Amino acid sequence: MNYKSHRFVFWSVIIISAITLLPFLGNTDFTTKGEPREAVVAVSMLNQHNWILPINNGFDIPYKPPFFQWCVAAFSLFTGHVSELTSRLPSALSLIVMLCVGALFYAKRKNNNVGLLSAMFTLTAFEVHRAGTNCRVDMVLTLFIVCALYAMYKWWEKGYRRLPWMAVLFMSCATLAKGPVGIVLPCFVMFVFMLFTAWQGGRLNGAMAWKAICKLFLSAVLASVLPILWYWAAY
Repeated sequence: MNYKSHRFVFWSVIIISAITLLPFLGNTDFTTKGEPREAVVAVSMLNQHNWILPINNGFDIPYKPPFFQWCVAAFSLFTGHVSELTSRLPSALSLIVMLCVGALFYAKRKNNNVGLLSAMFTLTAFEVHRAGTNCRVDMVLTLFIVCALYAMYKWWEKGYRRLPWMAVLFMSCATLAKGPVGIVLPCFVMFVFMLFTAWQGGRLNGAMAWKAICKLFLSAVLASVLPILWYWAAY
C-alpha cells in the first residue's frame, strides 16, 4: 500500500461526503427542540463574551460542557450571527473527519476497497447521517470517541509502549463535548479488548497485561485534566 493509494481513498471520501452533506445544512429551519437549545448557547457566548458558562435568556445555565458550542460560535464569527448552517457545520465536519480517519485506518490494515466501503457504509447509516446534519453534540462526541479508539488500537499494535497520548487528547475533547462518557466508554471498550487479547495470548495474568491496564487507567486520569479545568472555571 503506497502513499498515492491512501491519498486516493482520502480525497474520495472527502469529496463524496462534502458533496452530500455541506450544501444542504442551511436549507431547513431547526426541526427539533434540541437544535435551538444547543444553538442558543453559542448565541449567548457571542453576546456575553462568556466562553465558560454563558447564561441563556437571563436564567438558563447550560448543563453540558461547551466544546460543541465553542465550535458553533467560532464558525458563526465569520458570518456575524448564529444560523442553521453555522450551527450544523461542526457536526458535518466531524462526520467528514471521522469518515476519512476510518477509511485510512482500514485501508492501511486491509486494502483500499475495505477502507472506502467502510466510509461509505458509515455515511449512509441513517442515524450517523442524521447526527452529522443536526445541531447536536452527538457527532462531535462520536468523532472523538472513535478517534480515541483508533489511537488505542495503534497503541496496542505497538505493544502498549509509553502512553496513548493522542487517545488522551481525544478523550479530553470528548469529555468537553458531553461529559465523562467521553472517557468511560473508550476506556471500557479498550479494557475489554485488552482482556480478550491477553486471554487469547495465554497471558491474562501476565505482568505485561497488568502494566498495560495501569497505563490505561493513567490515560483516563490524564484525560480528565482539561475537563476538570473547565468544571472548576464553571464552578
